[in-house]
Amino acid sequence: MRRSILMVALGAVFATLGTLVEMANDGPVLFDAAWLGAMESIRTPTLNQTIRIITDIGGAPLMVPLSIALFVLAWKRRSRRTAAFIAAALAGSALLNEGLKNLFSRPRPTVVERVYEPYGLSFPSGHSQASMAFACTVALVAWRLKVERRKWILGVFALPLIVGWTRTYLGVHYPTDVIGGWALGALWVIALDAWYVRVDVSVSVAATARPD
Repeated sequence: MRRSILMVALGAVFATLGTLVEMANDGPVLFDAAWLGAMESIRTPTLNQTIRIITDIGGAPLMVPLSIALFVLAWKRRSRRTAAFIAAALAGSALLNEGLKNLFSRPRPTVVERVYEPYGLSFPSGHSQASMAFACTVALVAWRLKVERRKWILGVFALPLIVGWTRTYLGVHYPTDVIGGWALGALWVIALDAWYVRVDVSVSVAATARPD
């Protein structure tokens, strides 16, 4: 029940933001302009350089190796279903992001000066979605594999929060892009995990019902 409520809430957040983005005619919505203006006001050359390094944590150069490492860990622990879940969760999230970016076709923010010129479209934020999908996957895999001190693994959710903030600081994403990316990344991984659980239960019931 809690999982279903969470999925509905995440879906509602993404759908609401997506609708607002479509209605905004490529411009900012809600608190987008105010937030980006506040971020621009605290920039310094030194901080800009530091944030540019930090923001890359959510990019492919780091996310791909981390994803592969997580996959290998599950595989070595002889949990091939978990390894398959990891691959589907992270690769699927990336494909979903690319498809929806093309669907919404929201340009990058123009209400503030961007610290650098990124590639691609704006909604939903790819860095934010990738880092949130990774955090959710790590948390679920830790639970599946019964990793010691699993509660501490919740600290991994600091990753998408930091990455998302850096995207708005740099002016390359609206905050609604970031929130949309977070919601979509979490929704995809949680929904996929729910499907895996249902399949596992169905297989177990079928095996129990099979006559000797």
